[in-house]
Amino acid sequence: MNQQTQSSPREHHFYVAISKFLFHHPEYGIVSVDDPIKIKDAGRYGLTPLILYGVTVVGLPIRWMTFTPVDQPRAFLEVLLEAWHNAEGLRGSPDILRVNRHLAYANPELVREMAKIGVQVEVADAKEKSLPASLRSAQDSSRWLLRKHDGKDRSFSGSIQALCRDAQDDHDFHVRGGLRGVNNREVEDKIQQWLALPAQIPAPTVTNGLDWAPGPWLSSWEASLPPPQPRYFSHDGFNGRTCLVTGDMASEALIEDDGFWADSVYDNASEIAKNLVACWPNPPAEIAKCVGITLRELQWFISGKAPLDRQARFALETLLGIEYDEIIARYVEAGPYVLVARKPLALKEIYDGISDGGNAEPCEILPRQGAADPSWRYVLINTYGEPPSVVMAPRGAKITERLPDLLMNYAGITPVSPEFYRDVVSTCARACREPAANIREMKAFAKRYQAYWVDCAWQPE
Repeated sequence: MNQQTQSSPREHHFYVAISKFLFHHPEYGIVSVDDPIKIKDAGRYGLTPLILYGVTVVGLPIRWMTFTPVDQPRAFLEVLLEAWHNAEGLRGSPDILRVNRHLAYANPELVREMAKIGVQVEVADAKEKSLPASLRSAQDSSRWLLRKHDGKDRSFSGSIQALCRDAQDDHDFHVRGGLRGVNNREVEDKIQQWLALPAQIPAPTVTNGLDWAPGPWLSSWEASLPPPQPRYFSHDGFNGRTCLVTGDMASEALIEDDGFWADSVYDNASEIAKNLVACWPNPPAEIAKCVGITLRELQWFISGKAPLDRQARFALETLLGIEYDEIIARYVEAGPYVLVARKPLALKEIYDGISDGGNAEPCEILPRQGAADPSWRYVLINTYGEPPSVVMAPRGAKITERLPDLLMNYAGITPVSPEFYRDVVSTCARACREPAANIREMKAFAKRYQAYWVDCAWQPE
C-alpha cells in the first residue's frame, strides 16, 4: 500500500456507463436531452450514444470525467492512468479503488493490473449506496459540461475531443476555485485537507488494447424509463447548445404565441394526483393496483413523464376525487378526503385547492372528556358550503408542528364531544383500509353531519 501521511486510506470510486443525457448528432454535434431516452429511440433522432468514465473521491464532491464513442471504448487502465496523471483534485492514485460487480466482471484482470501500481481493488456490495450515488451525480452534472466553442468541429471525433476538454476544464475550475458552492464548513475542511495531500502519481504503464468487455449493464438505467414520447430539437443561440426537448414542437409554439390558449389547454391532473398520492393513507403501490396499472406507470404519470390510457386515467381521477372545472379550465381536488400529513408542500397544495385558497377554518379536534388518540392528531378542514376533510398528523412528527403554517387560517384546537371525536377516528380508520374507501367514507361522514356545513363554515359539534 502507498505510504502517506493521513491515517485512513485514500479511496476512489470508478464507474463506467453509457451517458444518460449526452449524445452525438452529425449536424448539431454534442446534444443533451432534458429527459433520459432509450438508446434505440435516440437512434430515431440520429443520436449516437457515448460512454462516460468517471472517478470520484469517496465522500467528497471531487470528480473527473471523460467520454468516448460507444463503439470505441477505452481500456480501464488507460482511463485511470489519465485521470490520476491529469486530474489535480484526485491527488494521484488511491490506495483503494472501489468498483461495482459489473465492472469487475467485465475486466477480471483489473485486480492484478491495479496491484502492480499499488492500488487495491474492492468490489462494492450490492446494497452499497455511495458508489451508485457517485455515478448518478456524474450523469446529472455531465449535462452542464458543454461550453460554447466558436467554430466548433461538430464531427464525431471533434465533438468528443471538445467534450473531454470541457470535462477536464470543469474539474480544474472547481478544484482550483476551492469547489465553489459547497455550503458546509465540515465538508470544506475535508476538501482542503484532501487537496493538501501529496499527489501519488503512478509510473507510466503500457496498455495492451481493450481490457474489458462491454455489456447491457452499461445502460441499465434504460429499464426505468417511461414509454417513448414526442421530442424535438431546440437550439439556444446564446450558448450554442442544442437539446432534444420532450414535448410536441407544434404545441409548444402555440403556447408561446398565445398565452390565453396556453392557459385553456393546460392539463394539471398529474400535478394534483402527485400531491394526493403523497398524502393518501395507502401506499402508491396499492393505489396503482386499485386502478389497474403498475406502480411504475403511476409514478410516470404523476411525475409528468408519460400519460395514462384513457380508461386508467379516468379510474385514477375517480379514485382520487379529481374533477375538471370548466369555469377555471383546470382540474381540481373535489374530495372530501382523509389525508395523512407527510410532505409539507403536497399537503399545502391540496389544502389550498379544497379550501379555495384558504377559505376555511381548519382546527384540531380533541375530546372534551376522555383520552385522545395516542398516535394521531386530527385536523378538520372546515370549508364554506362544502363537505369537510380530515388531516391525520402523526404525533411527534416535525410536519405536525408546522400545520398552523401550512393550513391558512388555522383556528387552533377545538374541544368536541367524545362521540363526535370517536366518529372522526373510526371514519379515518375505515377510510385507510383501502384506497377506494377514502372518499366513500368521508362522503358518508359528511352526510351524517350535513346540517352543519351546507350553508356556512362547517363547525364540529
